[in-house]
Amino acid sequence: MSRLAETTVQIKALEYLEARYRRKARRGRIFAQPEVRTKRAHGSKRADGLIAFRHWLWGVYVVSLEAKSSKTRPAITPRIDRKRYLINTLRAALLITILSGTFFFLYKWDDGFWQFILPGSVFLTAAALYAILTRNHFGHRTLKVVEQIEQYPADERWLAFSDDAWGDFSAEQQQQLQKICRYHGIGLLLIGQGGRVERKLRARFHWDWWHDYLRFYSREKEIRDAIR
Repeated sequence: MSRLAETTVQIKALEYLEARYRRKARRGRIFAQPEVRTKRAHGSKRADGLIAFRHWLWGVYVVSLEAKSSKTRPAITPRIDRKRYLINTLRAALLITILSGTFFFLYKWDDGFWQFILPGSVFLTAAALYAILTRNHFGHRTLKVVEQIEQYPADERWLAFSDDAWGDFSAEQQQQLQKICRYHGIGLLLIGQGGRVERKLRARFHWDWWHDYLRFYSREKEIRDAIR
């Protein structure tokens, strides 16, 4: 069986996503183009595909795409994301300290020594236990392909693989990839022969306080004019 080229995966995935989001676009106006770069100030990173439209509720809505073919195997080896591991550990330790009630000793207890020692001890113990017990959890792990798609700011992010590339992955690799993508809210598409598209995971909406990811892209003015 012939292998799909990455450009074919890119085009078919973009066509599928354009049709999917056109139904949500105000007055059906949508921008869907391959090879769109972020601004120089944001690294001049090239997204394999970018979709933008005006959503009836959220306003400007941006979707980014990263396409992969059979050359992808080295990019799906999981590794620990030390920054995320640390953040997850500190967040869990703080939550446990609050739920245990010892956090409030900082405000209620008059003994200056124990007022800080007890909450601090609970926090450090909780952090150590969480770090040890969850060290292999997929929530602390990342992949090169995930890091790539996260370079393209968007309300939703999608990864697209060719069927033959997906078939080259072991069952364990497929499972790890799906778990990490689900944790990060990244959608997953498989592109088969003849342009057949299978959606393995649905992308999750990424909230942003400014909620206008177009500001990151070099073709911002052109895109805004197209979806006005």
